[in-house]
Amino acid sequence: MKTDFIDIEEQLSTVLLQAAEDQITEANNLLASTKVLVEGIKAQVAEQKKLIEEFNGRMQTFGGTVLEAHKTYINGAKHENPSP
Repeated sequence: MKTDFIDIEEQLSTVLLQAAEDQITEANNLLASTKVLVEGIKAQVAEQKKLIEEFNGRMQTFGGTVLEAHKTYINGAKHENPSP
C-alpha cells in the first residue's frame, strides 16, 4: 500500500518529466520554424543581390554609353579626355 507521500512523489515526477518533454517539443518546433525563416531570409538576400548586380551592370553600360556619346559629340570627336 502506497502512502500519500509516495503518491505525491510519483505525481511530481510525472509532472516534471511531462513539463520537460513539453519544453523539448516547443524548442524543436521553434527550431524548425527558425530554420524556415532563415531559408526565407537567404532567398530574399540572394534575390536582392541578383537585382543589385543587374542594376550595377546596367549602370556600367549606361556610363559607357554616356562616355562614348561625350567623346563622339563634344568637339567633333576630338575630345578624348574630358576637361576637369
